[in-house]
Amino acid sequence: MIRQALAELDSKFSRRALFHNLFKGAGLVAALDQYGPRLFAAAETRIPYLVYSAIGDIVIPVDDDPGWATFEPDITTFGVDVYVRNVLLGGNFLAFLGFLGTMTALNQVPVLSTYGPAFLSMTSVAKSQFFSDVLTGKFENDGFGDVAGFSAGLSLLSTRATFFSNFPNHQAYPGEEYQVRKPIGVKTGWDIMQLRGPVGAAEEADLRAKYFDAEELPGVDPSNRYI
Repeated sequence: MIRQALAELDSKFSRRALFHNLFKGAGLVAALDQYGPRLFAAAETRIPYLVYSAIGDIVIPVDDDPGWATFEPDITTFGVDVYVRNVLLGGNFLAFLGFLGTMTALNQVPVLSTYGPAFLSMTSVAKSQFFSDVLTGKFENDGFGDVAGFSAGLSLLSTRATFFSNFPNHQAYPGEEYQVRKPIGVKTGWDIMQLRGPVGAAEEADLRAKYFDAEELPGVDPSNRYI
């Protein structure tokens, strides 16, 4: 099953230009052929989620502002089960199993490469250094480069996208004309980026009043079927 899952994951992303640099060719399956269960087997089914959570802490640490850990455990569950599985992988369950396999592999890479203890057993400082080493290609010639680089790169992308989509205040209210963000007492991604969010009723009224007498300049004719 894991072979088919990794092949499906490889195929899923090899067609998307944005991810071409995350891995090379059939590197995920090649890593399985070389290392097998030692790299991809996990005694604990939560390991992929724990690895993803640890990466979230590295990518978006808690400092003067809230970070990934502020919204645990919900943000990790959403990042893996919703953003990765349904947004990035389009609900492809086989490819999703492949992704979980790569997260398990990332935990084992330090051990099999004699770099150090398993990722989840490292100190916070050591985790950050290992993650940086993976992203900068330290393991490219050790047989781990494709699988480690893929899992680290995809996790880097998806944790940022999840957090700065304004989690946990990211979902619209069905049927509402104006989307007003609920105050939750802590800063979210949009607050940190100083984004005001969707236009509300008062702001729309102000904008309409401001531009009511604005001069209309000729531009693109949307009725022109040749444009």
